[in-house]
Amino acid sequence: MTKKKVFAQLKDTVEQIESSTSEIDRLAAGRTLRLLADQLERDLVTEARAAGVRWADIGELYGTSKQSVQQRFRARPTTTAD
Repeated sequence: MTKKKVFAQLKDTVEQIESSTSEIDRLAAGRTLRLLADQLERDLVTEARAAGVRWADIGELYGTSKQSVQQRFRARPTTTAD
């Protein structure tokens, strides 16, 4: 999904939270917001790495070690079911 689409979804989801009168709908939208933000953050880290930003610099930004951010953001291997 492109960043433009993610930004549009983020905006729509925030609007849902603001306009809904149903607490369960607001909660569901909040969950969606978190998932979208997490994906956007992963994409931005991937882009930063592709542009040459060092893991140590990313770790410093997050206030942790490079190993910690590597574990958090490195692509996870996909598994296939037999």
